[in-house]
Amino acid sequence: MEPYVITIGRELGSGGKIIGSRIAEALNIPIYDRRLIKMAAQESGFNQELFREADERTSHGMMSAMLKTVASTFSNIGGFYDSSISNESLFKIQSEIIWQKAKNENCIIVGRCADYILRKHPRHLNIFIRANMEDRIKLVRDREILSAEEARVLIETEDKKRSEYHDFYCETNWGDSRAYDLCVNSSLLGIDGTAEFLLEYIKKYFNLEN
Repeated sequence: MEPYVITIGRELGSGGKIIGSRIAEALNIPIYDRRLIKMAAQESGFNQELFREADERTSHGMMSAMLKTVASTFSNIGGFYDSSISNESLFKIQSEIIWQKAKNENCIIVGRCADYILRKHPRHLNIFIRANMEDRIKLVRDREILSAEEARVLIETEDKKRSEYHDFYCETNWGDSRAYDLCVNSSLLGIDGTAEFLLEYIKKYFNLEN
């Protein structure tokens, strides 16, 4: 049977990474997020800083239109990379790493446009986690030791960055419920309750209980 992969998109302060980590621990599977940057750097031989910088911005190069359909072909890439180190080339390298992980092992991937990249994976589940703003502010304020206003500004900045990065490379829109299989508000059940709910949903969805 093909491995299964769970992708998690999340708003800053929704607890999405924490929830994903708890699900991964319960299922005894790896979870990947920004570690994929290190893996992509090791695979390509490029400096990690190049990937981090590309992660912070988008650029409109000649390859951008082609990247709208590149996800469907990543599984057949034969190791060819552009000689120019454009943001698009770096995205392409990182995306192949995502495909390799999803093809070879059960796993959770947080962010990284994985919902779109893996849309043709035979056993995938795309989840988006949001939360009420007051709960997001509290989580970010406590975690980063910020004032409430500073936390709000950070949330708005990070959400904008994630949205722009995702929407530049994908045909779907970040946070749009139509782009995901399941969208949840973690404020309703709390982080623990949401993790438990999603774990049960995932077990039923992939028939992991038998």
